[in-house]
Amino acid sequence: MLFEYALHKNSNKIVHVDAVPNGKRCECICKNCGDDLVAKNNGMIIQHHFSHTTKEESRDCQMTQLHIAMQLHFASLSEITLPENEIEVNGEDLIVPEQATAVNESVREYRIGPYLADVYLRTEAGEVAIEVCVTHKCEEEKRQYYIDNQIDSIEYHFPLNEGNSITEWIALVSDNLVEYEWIYHSTLETKKLEYLEEIELEKQKKKAERKSRSLQSVKKSLTSKKIHLPSIHKEMEYIYTGVTFKESQLIYPKRNIACENVSISIDTDDYVVLEGFVGNRVISVIYSFSDNIPELAYQDDRSIVCRHYTDESNKPTWSWIKHPSITKRFDRIYIQFQTNCQYLYRQRQRLLYLKNKAHGLCSEYLANRQFYFDRDYRKWKRWMIENKLFTPTPDNYKLPFPNILKMKREYSMLWPFQTWDIMVLSSLAEMIDSYPAGQRIYYCDLFTSLEQRHGLSYEYAYIVKEFKELNQSTTFDNLINQNSIIQDALSPYAMMSLISLREDHLMRKGSLMLSLSI
Repeated sequence: MLFEYALHKNSNKIVHVDAVPNGKRCECICKNCGDDLVAKNNGMIIQHHFSHTTKEESRDCQMTQLHIAMQLHFASLSEITLPENEIEVNGEDLIVPEQATAVNESVREYRIGPYLADVYLRTEAGEVAIEVCVTHKCEEEKRQYYIDNQIDSIEYHFPLNEGNSITEWIALVSDNLVEYEWIYHSTLETKKLEYLEEIELEKQKKKAERKSRSLQSVKKSLTSKKIHLPSIHKEMEYIYTGVTFKESQLIYPKRNIACENVSISIDTDDYVVLEGFVGNRVISVIYSFSDNIPELAYQDDRSIVCRHYTDESNKPTWSWIKHPSITKRFDRIYIQFQTNCQYLYRQRQRLLYLKNKAHGLCSEYLANRQFYFDRDYRKWKRWMIENKLFTPTPDNYKLPFPNILKMKREYSMLWPFQTWDIMVLSSLAEMIDSYPAGQRIYYCDLFTSLEQRHGLSYEYAYIVKEFKELNQSTTFDNLINQNSIIQDALSPYAMMSLISLREDHLMRKGSLMLSLSI
């Protein structure tokens, strides 16, 4: 960093290198170390600067130089852009945008109480103290003094180790591109107070609304001599054969009970307490106007419920504070919970068995594809010839597979028919083509037609019967559900836009049989 500023011996003022004679005649010293300086301000190539005569330019000298330069920069401004400031209050970001303002007066090292501000600016937007930080932040006592006395103040940071020249730092700070911190910002504080006042007003308004609704509910209860008792749920856990079951169970359903007498026992600005008398029982009902649940000390064994609000919602919530013993009821429900868990476990095991059974039969069907091919190929070839989809010649007697049916690598979903998949898909094409274009064709009807033509595996009938008795959803519908089987098998035709598939039906757009033509 080249030194542009020095302390003049005679005037004891900070001067710029271009404001003094060249050489030793400048009569200047380094403000930090006191060494005599030489002014080098006659050159045309190298930037004008001061040089030490007997001592090396230390880091402390450089820090002092940068500090002085930035003080003088701020003090010379006729206009300043006060930087943006923000604060988070209750999760809300309050922002004061940057503001350009004219500087009417500036003072270096301005005394404020027991402290000296690096620069003090009087602007059209108000007065503000500027602190220049090169290595050490403004001391805590000084910062606190600014805050306590509500003095607008900004600390700008110019770390020496970033290696910027004075000119570069000035360019950066002019665009508010240096690190800064508002020590105190009256505009932001005002915005914060206004926001908190709005929040408080909103709270009071919400409390008034809640109080009004609560008192209406109190009046209704007094008139009807009925009080509301909320439900009681308890978490239950049961481990059966290594499997953990957890569920919230209803122990006591909510209800409104008739009382011999209902009266107000406590009436405050924050809540009202009713007492309901049922035989020798006393039930206290707290109507809180907020999310706070009052702590009431009763010597008797009464039950206590509370109608209160959450902080976010205006909808009241009912809670038990103290309720009669529910041990017997809990034990009875827990026994039933155990029974239900055991039943559910057996259902899951049965479902797992059926799933594995279906996947096993599916794999077996794929493994026996050559068997089905050998059995059904001639029948399929004859069908292709009869429908004029293939004409054999002496040079072309062997019938290749239609390209459209090669689009899907395997058709495991067709295992229930125990027939070569190409034969089944050809049958589907014939059945669908028999319907007019645009008419709804239901998957279940196609499945029934395939069953009538090719038969159905007895294992499939067994699995479907067992599955229906379980009455549960599965992750292997495409292997047992009739609609899913047909829909999945027809995907190549849908990919060629010959049909459009819906949830339980399809509609034909073109001829599926023609797509099988060789």
